[in-house]
Amino acid sequence: MEEQGLQTPLVGQEYGKRVGPYSKDEIVCEFKKQLYLAGPLMAVNLLVCALSMISVMFVGHLGELALSGASMATSFASVTGTSLMVSSFSIFWHCVLKLIM
Repeated sequence: MEEQGLQTPLVGQEYGKRVGPYSKDEIVCEFKKQLYLAGPLMAVNLLVCALSMISVMFVGHLGELALSGASMATSFASVTGTSLMVSSFSIFWHCVLKLIM
């Protein structure tokens, strides 16, 4: 199979003409493209999760009370930070769409 760039989709203009299933080479090629694009995002997400886990593990050496406090604080910061980011982003796009229309 010829090597294709990221700009050429596996399912292109000939989508309506395709009769049979995809070959194994085509599926592997598409999987490699997807992994090439999503691999760095997966690695960053894994490292962010590992960072909070390692912080709680270090605090665990200080005692049971410190561990429970750090666990609660980490959970609270994760939830509120995520909800604030999502809500502020949705408010921003709502204002942008009002300005456009």
